[in-house]
Amino acid sequence: MVLELHVWGPAFSLPSIDPHCLAAIAYLQQAVPRGKWHLIATSDPALSPTNELPALRNGNIWIGGFRNIFHYVAQFSSGEWILDAGLPNQEGADCIAFSSFVESHGQPLIDLSLYVSSQNYTSITRPLYNTIQSFPLPYLTPPSVRAAAKLRTEHLGLSSLDVDTEDVDASREKSIIPESLRRPKATVSSLLAANPETNAQIKLDALATNYFEPLQKIKGQKQYFVSDSQFSSLDCLALGYLSLMLIPELPQPWLAKTMRKKFPDLCTWTGEMRDNVFGGPVDVGDAFLKNGGNSTSAERKGYLPWAAPTHGGAFGVGKVFLSSVADSLPVVGQLRRNTRMRQHGGKTLDDELQSSSWQSITAVGGIIAGLGLAVACMFQQGLIALPSSDEPVKESVGLNPFGDAGAALSVFANQLDAEAQRQRVMERHPNGAPVAEIDVEAGPGGVTVTDNVA
Repeated sequence: MVLELHVWGPAFSLPSIDPHCLAAIAYLQQAVPRGKWHLIATSDPALSPTNELPALRNGNIWIGGFRNIFHYVAQFSSGEWILDAGLPNQEGADCIAFSSFVESHGQPLIDLSLYVSSQNYTSITRPLYNTIQSFPLPYLTPPSVRAAAKLRTEHLGLSSLDVDTEDVDASREKSIIPESLRRPKATVSSLLAANPETNAQIKLDALATNYFEPLQKIKGQKQYFVSDSQFSSLDCLALGYLSLMLIPELPQPWLAKTMRKKFPDLCTWTGEMRDNVFGGPVDVGDAFLKNGGNSTSAERKGYLPWAAPTHGGAFGVGKVFLSSVADSLPVVGQLRRNTRMRQHGGKTLDDELQSSSWQSITAVGGIIAGLGLAVACMFQQGLIALPSSDEPVKESVGLNPFGDAGAALSVFANQLDAEAQRQRVMERHPNGAPVAEIDVEAGPGGVTVTDNVA
């Protein structure tokens, strides 16, 4: 049985745009014998039981996430394919502790650099998804990934990185305040390039330094992070994160600048490991087995065991699109996340068929709910006219085709009309009229007004 590692597609001349995918590629490349695994750039997190990539497939079994893959490969190989096997106790403990540090402190830096920064995201990161995903998926995936990145970095207080795109309040302010009185709004470009002493620049540099410094200290002069002779799981994670910090060419390369200026040894290590483990630069042509790749030799093209992804044509792309839409719905998305995990991490063909049916049902439900809300909003805004008091009320079945939802909306609309009728009657009697003498009755069939005031 050949294992399949499914990852986000290539970017920045790296095999993947995601640090955990890069770490998983490095782990299997170093631990699993060649011919025992394939690398597939599916860019489809719905394949994973945890709805995240990387995902490892072994027949009908799916394993999601780098840590889970790490443990599964060890179990599957009966302890043979373990990079950390044989490490002394102290080095093994350092490997576990610093692996957690690399992930927890490295992810916010990548989030800020690639996704929160409006200039980097708009000009570089978002267009990359057009090359690794089929239409119309790039319209859903990048905004979703960016929203998650913003949530993960809210506690850092660097929302100013996302000020290149004006918000609604700013647009309103621009339309009201005369141009001569407007003050230019700070952008990420001005914050980072205008003055190196800006608060944003100082804070970003401090965050990067606090991340790189411990890594440089633990590595020292060794060949790898915890050993001078053994490539470990910590090296896999460090390579994944440091590669995405150093190698991408961005309009605002504050992270790479800090790394090159203060930690040149980490830069040298990252470049060497990228070539040794990944086989040099990788592009989309290499991953999808197309001509015109960036590689210069047949040996380099075959360095990583790429296999062409199979998306199942238009049906497969539509399935992924519906899954993404369903996951974005507040209630439905949570239900799907709660039921996505399978016992032992397994996912069978029957599970996939049930998941596909659930996707279709939730998508149709979302459309119906949207139509109902749209009709309600039209009533509220007065876009749908209601019968006036001077015209006889006729029985209408305009909303009956909507079933129970239509009936509920009809009652709500009649209640609004009843209140309007009551106000009109009161206006016809300026000296005041007892409320008891004005009988306004609203029901599903319409509004009845009885004016008993003399």
